[in-house]
Amino acid sequence: MTSTLSSNHEEQPDLSYLLGCADFFRLTSMFLLNPSKELAQGVLGGSVFEDMRSIFEDAGIDPLPAMFEHEDQIRRRNPTAKEMQAELRRDYTELFTHPKRPLIAITEMRFRDERDHADIPSTPFLNEAALHAESCYRAAGLSLARDRSREPGDHLAIESAFMAYLHTRLIEALDQDNLDEYRQWEKALQEFEPHVTCWASDFFSACAESGCGAVYPWLGKVGVAFMERYLSDCAQ
Repeated sequence: MTSTLSSNHEEQPDLSYLLGCADFFRLTSMFLLNPSKELAQGVLGGSVFEDMRSIFEDAGIDPLPAMFEHEDQIRRRNPTAKEMQAELRRDYTELFTHPKRPLIAITEMRFRDERDHADIPSTPFLNEAALHAESCYRAAGLSLARDRSREPGDHLAIESAFMAYLHTRLIEALDQDNLDEYRQWEKALQEFEPHVTCWASDFFSACAESGCGAVYPWLGKVGVAFMERYLSDCAQ
């Protein structure tokens, strides 16, 4: 992302867009971890879908792709939060963590290996993407707590959470009118951004086409639409 913040501050980055990016990656990361009770309640009450529509509006993107077509259907079924969580976890397992054959790889290097038909599959934790991602986390003063996280550094939930963090730091620097801080976090974003831009669109497209439940195909459609705008902005 190219900064428009100048030393005389005549031009400012689009704060609403930065907020939309931070919130999109933060919300997306929730869907890409084993679904929690909080997420299930958000699906049941419709708050996650409303949040996503608001995110699109903040980012200046047509909110129509963020509409969830099955809200009425879920309300008619009237599942409990526990039942909704179990349903989401079944879909999540089938898509991403099935012990024999998950439908979609949820880690960057494995997804790229499968997409690009790599001759020799990469090692889950000790691969180029995971190691570089973790070096970016450390450079930003963060680290993965191995006693709590069993996922490699190139897991999309972790990458998305870090993208949310970087955009939040950009927003804070902008609020504080701190050009040096802004440039620091902009550089960190530029270093890390290729981790997401090289595969997230294809990942979301695979989710959209999976036909697995209702929520994850919706997330895929949303992700494709958002990343289209994000990639366009990166190219400028």
